[in-house]
Amino acid sequence: MFFAAFGVGIISFDALLVRLANTDASIISFYRGLFMGLIMFSFMLIKGKKDVIPKDKKSIFIIICISLISGIGTSLFVFSVKYTIAANTVVLLATSSFFAAIFSYFILKEKVKKETLLAIFLSFFGVFLIVQNSVNLGGNLLGDFLGILLAVAMGLQLTLLRKFPHFSHYLLISLSGFFLMTVMGFIAKNPFDIPLMSIFWLFLMGMMQVVAMYFIYGATKYISSAEVGIFSTVETTLAPVWLWLFIGEVVPSSTLIGGAFVVSAIFVNGYSQIKKTKAA
Repeated sequence: MFFAAFGVGIISFDALLVRLANTDASIISFYRGLFMGLIMFSFMLIKGKKDVIPKDKKSIFIIICISLISGIGTSLFVFSVKYTIAANTVVLLATSSFFAAIFSYFILKEKVKKETLLAIFLSFFGVFLIVQNSVNLGGNLLGDFLGILLAVAMGLQLTLLRKFPHFSHYLLISLSGFFLMTVMGFIAKNPFDIPLMSIFWLFLMGMMQVVAMYFIYGATKYISSAEVGIFSTVETTLAPVWLWLFIGEVVPSSTLIGGAFVVSAIFVNGYSQIKKTKAA
């Protein structure tokens, strides 16, 4: 539980670091991909993971697909934070576990439990409140839409990772970073012409993400995935607090109300699974 809370707590600074970098979203995504790829590839070499690349073409194709989805999700997070209130992005991202449940029904043929269906309804109602407020304000709808796409991409990625658990996380994260860097290299204008301070924040972002993933993956060795899932609410709760404390970004009341529905849905769904696991 400490590993899960610590890992998610670290990654809750992500949205703040996007704001502090204070540059174009495509440039942030370029450096995010670069540092993710380099750091994870270095870890892979240090760990001596030389045999992580499969020999068959089908596995290589699947690894490329998962890495591309992961890279797309990483860029969607940055663009969503840039185009809307960051609190909206982290709340919308929290619904990824429910998109994963939907994808699991079709890809893994897993039945969706009644508690999960109720949780999906509650969380999507929260999403509706957030998006409705953006429509009324007329300024954040694009960022909210990208946040929903982010949750869909993350849900699909989690489902594919469950279907193919034998693939190396080191390789997947490293490839996704390099894919993202390559794509954004064509989109970003003058990616190397940015202040040194911005590069520092972006390097810190990449390093903190790797550390967070290390602790979150480590947590799954000791507690169930449902228990780890509950701690995703830590990011949803803390990210707006860091933004308010450090740069004074205020969270709209509709986001707070919608976020309360999403957090409650995640907690209720996760807690019911924990009870069933312990009873068994």
